[in-house]
Amino acid sequence: MTKDLFLETTQWQNETFKKATALSKLAHLKEELQELRNDIENNSSEKRLEFADCFILLFGAAASSGLDYDDIQEAIKEKMVVNYQRKWGKPNEDGYVKHE
Repeated sequence: MTKDLFLETTQWQNETFKKATALSKLAHLKEELQELRNDIENNSSEKRLEFADCFILLFGAAASSGLDYDDIQEAIKEKMVVNYQRKWGKPNEDGYVKHE
């Protein structure tokens, strides 16, 4: 996401959903994640729009909690440095891997 798109989507959310908080956006994200899961399981062409909904809500929640685009970009870079240094185990029964 570009900085301009981040600003556009978060400003739109603030203007449209004036009472929304970071936590209410995360609650909505839970529902959107289920919709995304269903679209992936059904190989729906709509999954790309569900991914978009999830990113929009996640970035909106970050903005509502006081983070801006640059904060998020820097945090991702910092976290990837940590991830590169971690040891990763084997996939669990759900197919994802946790660090050791």
